[in-house]
Amino acid sequence: MAAEEDVESTKKKEKDFWDKLHIVLGPVGGLLTAFSIALVSYIASDYLNANQENEAKTRLYTELMSRREESESALRKDMFTSILGTFLKEESSIDERILQLELLAYNFHESLNLMPLFAYLDRRNREETKDPIKRKIFRDRLYTMSREVTNKQIASLEGVSEMEQFVYCYDTVNCPGTSNTYECVFYDIANTKQADSIQHLVHLTIGDFDTLSMSANVSLKICTRVGSAEDKCAQPAFAVDFFEFPMIDNTRLINDKRCAVVMRDFDLINKFIELDLIFFPGSHSSLKERPYYDDIVSKLLPDR
Repeated sequence: MAAEEDVESTKKKEKDFWDKLHIVLGPVGGLLTAFSIALVSYIASDYLNANQENEAKTRLYTELMSRREESESALRKDMFTSILGTFLKEESSIDERILQLELLAYNFHESLNLMPLFAYLDRRNREETKDPIKRKIFRDRLYTMSREVTNKQIASLEGVSEMEQFVYCYDTVNCPGTSNTYECVFYDIANTKQADSIQHLVHLTIGDFDTLSMSANVSLKICTRVGSAEDKCAQPAFAVDFFEFPMIDNTRLINDKRCAVVMRDFDLINKFIELDLIFFPGSHSSLKERPYYDDIVSKLLPDR
């Protein structure tokens, strides 16, 4: 009997201990729960506020940039219409037309193919300007302008392009046996699962050239090799002069790449022609160049 009373006394003492512990820790647990809820609510609220603030800033920045682009586009449109309308007037002099071409070239060289206008003014200057001094001044202005546009476009391609230089000496006396061909290889990575390396083997040949217009006929043979697949070759042929600009005049390759030939120098005294081969992505070509749909899909869905 005494033993049973001792057991009941022990159980009562243990029960009293846990009851007291529950009484003590119960409010503490409630406080911790309330604190946790408040902390989570504060963090979530702070995150949402920060996210909304960033979205508001992004929206404001986008609206400002859109309005700025719209205003610049409207200004450029009015400017282009005015200049081109004046340019086509027959009563304009060579000097005035070169000035108008300068305005077009320095403002629209990335979106317009201005080569026909350069060639047109160069031809009219040779045929119509009787004073040899003025003829040389106008010619120098045209060629200086074309070089500046070319340099601007090449500078904008720095960092994303590869470049190879080719110098051809056509002086058969001082540099006999000089080859008029040049070969190089450009490497690319295909946007596929296998990430196959793409090789573009470029074979450039200079044919006939004209010292009066400082132009040369160029033929390219570009063979593209993807892994172990059979080469696919393209053979464009064209005339290149100082009025060919790389972002406008280029050859489209697979994987949305471009290859352009640029004339950097035509030295009539030392008798050599300097050409640059430029390999760059199509995303940096002119604004009028649109990528093919399969190129867009291959970039958006690289694992298809």
